[in-house]
Amino acid sequence: MERIGALLRKLRLEKKLSMKALGDRCEVSSSFLSQAERGLCSISIPTLERICVALGVSMAEFFFLLEPHSALASTPPVLRSEDQNAVHLSEASIRYRFLSRDFPGRLFEVVIGEIPSGYVYPLSSHEGEEFGFILEGELRLLLNEDVYELRPGDSYHLGPHANHGYEAMGDVDVRILWVQTLKDLKIRSGQQKGRSA
Repeated sequence: MERIGALLRKLRLEKKLSMKALGDRCEVSSSFLSQAERGLCSISIPTLERICVALGVSMAEFFFLLEPHSALASTPPVLRSEDQNAVHLSEASIRYRFLSRDFPGRLFEVVIGEIPSGYVYPLSSHEGEEFGFILEGELRLLLNEDVYELRPGDSYHLGPHANHGYEAMGDVDVRILWVQTLKDLKIRSGQQKGRSA
């Protein structure tokens, strides 16, 4: 959390925003931002997403900035497994492994999402397309009123504004390869099935 906090502070100062001004933009208190910047508290996925929007960066750009050496446009097109950024913001979140190189004009993000068994992610929609390919486990894809049971080797491709959600089925965590329009990548939070929010 210290590295995330330090980067938030750096981006805020670059934008010449006070903590109060940033807090007003993303609907959090100045005291929370102060603790977050010092790495003294955890940040939920929706809150971090709101802060990133207020700072003018996408979630994907934010996580690439955590590892500057992997985001250099002058680096080779190959990204070794040990150099891939992996992000897990909370127990309830999908663990994201970013597979894309960062370079000017890049249009999409490629990640592997690791969804804990038994977790449910409610219906939501976003701009841009989303493609998913199931690597391991069983995923229930909810698409409006339709339900699809997906297994390793199955894939799906959704257009903009598709109202969709997920449920990790069975006893094995789900690993899914996602390709999504870069500017529309959303980090999602979920909850253990059977627990109230």
